[in-house]
Amino acid sequence: MKDHLWPTEVSERLSEHLAGAFTGVDFRTAPLEVYDVATIDVAWTNGPALHEVDLVALEFILRANLDTWGTSKASGVRIDRISKRRTMSPSAEDMLMKVLAADLGVGADDPDIERLYALPPVLAGCRFGADKGTILEFLDLLFESTSFTGEEADGYVGGQEPLLCRCTLCVKPAFSV
Repeated sequence: MKDHLWPTEVSERLSEHLAGAFTGVDFRTAPLEVYDVATIDVAWTNGPALHEVDLVALEFILRANLDTWGTSKASGVRIDRISKRRTMSPSAEDMLMKVLAADLGVGADDPDIERLYALPPVLAGCRFGADKGTILEFLDLLFESTSFTGEEADGYVGGQEPLLCRCTLCVKPAFSV
């Protein structure tokens, strides 16, 4: 390996590593270097939850830093930070809104987004500190605790049809108390 961890090279390799770890998800990485500190910005739509990407990306960066630790000069660039940005597609938002509406017993087409609702059963296992919240707060919580595979599920509204793998909704019985 070279004396320096060039942020552009590490960013490209991290993108490939994440794509291999989470097949079917399009990761976009961009390096930002200021003085001798580099940040890699990672962005994707749907896909795995933030904490899942965090574990894989931090392990990759730690190994890259350790590989060059003894060889790089004191003034060499090192990757100090990974910023992550996950966005929700309209189809994922629609699906999660239907799941929330069914759990809250409200209409999925026109829910009252300003009203406070009791914490829905689908979020009972999350570490949300309040007993009540708005639909938009619950939608964010549900999205952050849901990992999507590379394929999107179509039209799930509840019932026996499986949702997406590795998500809070699929392992709901494990979160029940």
